[in-house]
Amino acid sequence: MVVRVFLPVVPVLVAVISTACQGHEPVQEPWVQAALQFGQEPAPAEGAATEVEEVPDGYTSEGKRLSIVNIAPIETLNDGVHDTENNAFMTLQDPTVALEGFPLDRRLQVNWVQALEMGLIEPRADITGKSEMLVMNLDIVMKNTKDMPYVRFPHLQHTKWLDCSNCHPNIFIPQENANDISMNKVLRGEYCGVCHDKVAFSLFTCERCHSVPHATSGKWW
Repeated sequence: MVVRVFLPVVPVLVAVISTACQGHEPVQEPWVQAALQFGQEPAPAEGAATEVEEVPDGYTSEGKRLSIVNIAPIETLNDGVHDTENNAFMTLQDPTVALEGFPLDRRLQVNWVQALEMGLIEPRADITGKSEMLVMNLDIVMKNTKDMPYVRFPHLQHTKWLDCSNCHPNIFIPQENANDISMNKVLRGEYCGVCHDKVAFSLFTCERCHSVPHATSGKWW
């Protein structure tokens, strides 16, 4: 059943709509068109749908808060990635509900490392959850940073999420001095920029990587 909600029509808005729609076929029913010409609220014709109370965004007609949001139509998701045979794939949990209480960084984005340490999330090594992650506690300190603090790359936090093959050897050659990393390349989506500013934290929370002060770095943060 289709329910129409009729709202007051402002004459100026009608004029704008009329101008924008010149050259196009009208889509309203005739009785609606006639009312719009005079800037009046259209009265429903005999047998037409009656006026109903407007429901606020994010709530059902019974006043219950929505906790899911619809995603793209099925024809756009038949891409070999989404499981379109699963009846639940058309709904996702609302991020404001799913991420409520998660720690945030200074840019008000989720701090996933803290969330991991707090036990709020538990990444799987495989889709079945039967394997274990190969975790390696090894820090790499990059000192070619001029007056910026040195960059500390922690393998520990990364290998709690990722297999070694995610980065080596295609993104980083696992050999000392074999990677010509620069901030310009990172900002252009190479090296660390393959993930950061896309699926990992922003490149503009500089202090999360440039975290090792040295003699000429000064007090940056």
